[in-house]
Formats: sequence, C-alpha cells, structure tokens
Amino acid sequence: MKPLFYPLLFATVLVSAACSNDLESDANVIDPSNKTAISFVGEDNSAAMTRFGFADATQIAMHIRSTHAKDNSKIRETRTWATAKKDGSMKTDTYSEILAPSDENVRYWDDAYGRDAQLSVFAVAVPKTTTATNNGKTLVDLLAGGTTWSSGKLSEEIAWTVSADQSGTTTIDDEDLTYSNNISENGEGGAKSYNYTDEKYTIPNDGYLKFRLMDDNLSEGPGKFDQGNLKFNHALSRVTINLKKGTGYGEGTFSFATGTNVKFLKAPTSGNLDIEAGEWKEVETGTITMMGTTELASGASYSLMAQILPGYEIKEGVNDNVLEFIIDDNKYFITQDMMLDALNKGQKTNATSITMEKGKNYVFTITVGKSKIINVTATLEPWTYVTAEDQTMDNSHITLNLFTNTNGKACDNFDLYRLNDTSVEINTGASDATNWGGNYTDKAVKEKKDGKWETSWFFENNKSFYHFRTVKEGIEIKEKDTDKDDYFEISSGAQDDDHDYHWGAPFINTTTSPIQYSTSDGYTSFLSPAIGATNSTINLTELHMMSNINVVLRTTKSTSPDHVELEVGSNQCEVSLTYFYANGQVKMGNGLVSTSGDLESSKAFTKPYTGIDVTSDTKYNTTGIFTFAVVPQALVRETGPNLYVGITIKTPDNNQYYVVEKLSEIVASKNGGSQNQTASEKIAFWYPNHNYTYTFTLTKTGIKNVTCTVEDWVKVTANNQDITLED
Repeated sequence: MKPLFYPLLFATVLVSAACSNDLESDANVIDPSNKTAISFVGEDNSAAMTRFGFADATQIAMHIRSTHAKDNSKIRETRTWATAKKDGSMKTDTYSEILAPSDENVRYWDDAYGRDAQLSVFAVAVPKTTTATNNGKTLVDLLAGGTTWSSGKLSEEIAWTVSADQSGTTTIDDEDLTYSNNISENGEGGAKSYNYTDEKYTIPNDGYLKFRLMDDNLSEGPGKFDQGNLKFNHALSRVTINLKKGTGYGEGTFSFATGTNVKFLKAPTSGNLDIEAGEWKEVETGTITMMGTTELASGASYSLMAQILPGYEIKEGVNDNVLEFIIDDNKYFITQDMMLDALNKGQKTNATSITMEKGKNYVFTITVGKSKIINVTATLEPWTYVTAEDQTMDNSHITLNLFTNTNGKACDNFDLYRLNDTSVEINTGASDATNWGGNYTDKAVKEKKDGKWETSWFFENNKSFYHFRTVKEGIEIKEKDTDKDDYFEISSGAQDDDHDYHWGAPFINTTTSPIQYSTSDGYTSFLSPAIGATNSTINLTELHMMSNINVVLRTTKSTSPDHVELEVGSNQCEVSLTYFYANGQVKMGNGLVSTSGDLESSKAFTKPYTGIDVTSDTKYNTTGIFTFAVVPQALVRETGPNLYVGITIKTPDNNQYYVVEKLSEIVASKNGGSQNQTASEKIAFWYPNHNYTYTFTLTKTGIKNVTCTVEDWVKVTANNQDITLED
C-alpha cells in the first residue's frame, strides 16, 4: 500500500527580524516602535514520496513563553498566530513560507525580557486545512490567553474531538491535529544560532531560543537572536480497513446497508492534548459510526479510514467487539483478541496487549465470506527485507518455497546450509539451544518443483535439531582454524550484484521491531534456537550485509559568486572514500561482520547517474547520486595513524578539493525506521542492511551543509489469521 496522505513531521522556522536598537548589533529593519519584532518563515521537510505539504494559508496557532535567564521564576507568555503558504514543489528541501502576521499578532523580544529572554514555542496546526475549527472554536481560540503578555504560564492544553461520522470528503483532513513542542527547555534541535563564518543560521542547538553573543567569552556585546525549527508531530492515530470479497458472494453483491460502513466501537474520540508534554488527558470514548474512504487497496472492494485519539488498548483474550459492519444483511464483528492476534503475526511479536500510538496508521485487510471472515492480513516492513515464504517442517523431506523480496523479484540465487546442534538433549520438539558457532558444511542440494524448492534433507529423529542459514549463491564458506566458526568474505565496491552479499537465518518473535544489529554479537539476540522436527512454521529472513553509501553534490546557481563547477565538458566530480577497511568477513552463525586486511587510503565512488536532478531546487545545481557498497564498520577507530573514515571531493574546476576528514561528525536527521541509528545523533557506525545518503553543498569557501529528510507515517499492519464468527 502506498504511504498515506502526508508525513509524520512538518517543520517550521522561527526567525528574529533585525532592527536598529541595541538588542541586535547589525540590525537593518526598524520597527515604528523601535522594538525587535518576532516574525516567521516556514520550512517543509516532508518526504518526497508523500507529496503533501501545508495547504495555502494554513493557520499555525502558538504560545510563546519567555522565561527570564537570570530568574526562572519570572515568566511571561502570549498567544499569536501566522499563516503558511502552500508548498507545491513536492521536494525534500523546499520551504513553505509563513506570511508575516498582521499588526495585532506581532510579538516583540523587548516585551519578552529582551536579551534575557529564553523562548519556548508550543504550536498547533491542521496541515491541509486553511481555517481549522474544533469544538466550535478556531485553533487560536482553543489556546488559552490573549494578545497581551501574561504574568505567568498559560495552560498548554487544547480540547479536540474527532467526528463520529468521518465519511465526509474532508473530515479526516479537517481534524488531523498536529503539534510542536521541540522548542523548549528540554527540546531537541529547535534552536539555530548564527554562524558568523558563513553568515547564516546553521548551528543547531537544543533547548530554548535565546540571544547569543558574537563572542561568547564576553558578558556583553553584539550578537544575534536564535532562529527556530518547529517540528510538528501527528497527535492522532489512524485505522485503515480494507474489505475483500470472499466466498459466498456473487457478482453484483457485497454492499453495505444504506448509510452504513464499518463502525469502530468504544474508540477514544475526545480529550485534552497537553502540547508541552505531548500527552492526552481526560479522554472520553464514543463510536465512530462512519469511516472515511481512502485510496483503494489492491484487490479490495472497500478501503476505509478512521482517525481516533491514541491510547486505545487491544488486549489478549478480550472478546469485546471493536469493529462492526453489515454487508448484504450479514452482520460481522471483529474482537480485540482477533485484532491482537493479527497484529502479533504481522509484527512477529507475542505481545499480550498493544496500545495504539499517535502518528501510526494500523492497516487491516479483511476477507469476508458469507458466513465468516476468512482471514485478516497485513504487513509491517520497517526495513527492506528479503524474506522467505513460510515453510512447514515435519519428519519428512524439507521443502522450501521461493524467496521473494518486497519488490516481488524472485530471489532464486541462494545456497542453504544447516548445522546440527548436538547440545540438544530433549525430545519434546522444542529447543533453547543456541550453539550455532560451528561448521556449516552441510549444503542442500536443491531442485525446483511446481514453483517450490525441494531438498533431500529430513529430520532423522526427534533429537535432530538444526540451525539453518542462507547465503548468496556461489559464496565460498570458509572455516576458522580455532573454533570452526565458519565465515564468508566480503569486499567493498560498486553497488551492484557482485557486492550485494546476502545472509539469512530464522529469527525469533520479538516485541522489539525491527531486528537490531550488535557491533559485538551481530544478530545474536534475535536468532531462533535450533529447530527440531515439528510442524511449526519457520520464516527465513535474508539481510543485505553491506552498507550502501550514497553521496549527492550540489552547489549554488552559476550566477552566484560562490558557484562551483560540478561538470566541465565530459569531466565530472570525483568522490572518494578515505581511510576505511575495504574487506571483511561475515560469521555464518550470528551474522557478525568484522573488518580484515589493511586500511584503504582512497577509493573512488561509482560515477553518478547522469540526467537525474536529485533535489530540483531553484537555489542549487545538483549532481546525480554517487554510490559505493562498503563493509560495515566504525567510522572512528581507537588506535592507529588514521583514526577517521573520511570523504574527499575533487571537482573539475581547477582540481579543487573538498575534504571531510571526519564523517563521524555528521548527524543523522532521519533514521529510516532503524533502531541502530538514532536521528539527531552522530553517525559513528555504518550498519549492515542500511542505506546512508549524504548531501553536500559545495561553494568556493568549502562544504556548507549536509541535508536529509524526515519520516513518513509509520504503517502497522497485521498478518494471516483464520477466525470464525456467526452471522
């Protein structure tokens, strides 16, 4: 299913307008009152695939709180608002400009303790609605306070209600509340300070917005007020229901009763959102009587969506009805226990309860038969996995289904190995044995019959327990001299089939998703114990064992004085990785990658794809994507003459070089769902099965910045589950 509607995060920028008084040193705009005005500009970092930004004239309502830097008991707070222009460019680094507020909505630093001000901003917006209202009030009126500064804190709670009937064409969009609280005392990445070297606001900071001196060694002097980045999070949860026609329904049937569709019973429909804490309070429940229509899923007769407050708990063993619908006079129910079972199968977990979270869309596909629901299916894919189809194993020969990746491409080029774990001393069909560090020399002889792979293997008896591993076809398995800890070798190079090394294994069900990699133990914590002769379903998951590094270069337009030539005739830029390990080894037992050999001093990336404008920004010229598949490794080493992995960039313009000595200093602004790499933290390790994209802006004065994107909605869906219910 395609990503739904719009991204998880929106961003806006809070900018201090300069003036000629003594609050800022180099001001050039004079307000009639001779005060420094707070004005606004917006930035939209939505994912390119989403293609949705702020609607034209979107209202952003906010509280601005000022805490005195020298006396935290002194607090002032005010309410104001601004509007955003439509972002129609659909690109990852474009801006949704926020128009200057009218005179009565202008706020001044002078009134907020001036240079001693520490500003927090708590904001709300409905991204695709120009004049949002709820509970009979506008966004601004839903916030406490007035146009003047208070003598203390205001309430940060906003009352919000979702409609019982969400079938209107704009109802869900009109009620899609988002909030921002990252500019505050403990906020992350909300404040940008002025960089006097390149004369731009480029230095990120956590915490308040405040005045920063040009020379921080002085107690007084010239300086600049911070700019701010407000990150907007979705405050609600979503549920998507795809209904498919099952057996028993003839042509021309399978329709809802007039004026009905799927009901969501006892859903959290209203409450108070504490914007500062990002938490809902005083939540009340009701029934969603009509869901809204959404993009029709493949094979579905109906695709419906409901929006509710987060916090709905789905519990094991609870037979309370959650969903209810009537089709062709047949009434159907879905219980909490059914939904939990389906979600656990989809996420490969065994949770006894799941609480619905804000910013997540829970997608269920339900096949409906005349007298029963045949199955509930869905998927959760936080990473791009190459996953084996289910296989059922018993004491007969072992049969494998085709491996298929998420793009539907057949993955036939694999070798299958097994290791007999002789430490098992039980015959119950269960195992907790994890002695997988042995000799994987038993390779399957495969034969394809009727679209399935068959082997000559079988379980000899109920005491035979095996660890199964897959590798890319043709890879040579080598044996360690000491402990028979088998491995295969990998090497860095172009992002092509020759350098795309696969390794796979059965993984256990876990409440932690996705699978995490340990730099000391590989995938040990997630590997299944040895498997015996049972009828249990076994899933083999293949992972890419390399780290893919992508580099995009851009520069200012040719009319700019700091423009750099990225291409001269047939000569292009050259990007090279420096001081890295080009070779490595992967352990067959746990997938741990280790580097081998000597450091490589320099290796050029693959030339970029030509004719592809990656960002299409009116301010920049951009290259294609330079690519390189590298052995996973740390970007900082503890010993040696060259401690850091770096990058050099050679342009065809007088052979000018740009050097990034320490790639480990670059911060990730998007983690792509990875639990190994946290967003807003430095990238100190390249993990297997990860793609890293670096975008460098080159000017004649050096490399200016690195840009990234943000995450889309997180999809949570369920998997196969047969359930029976009465008409």
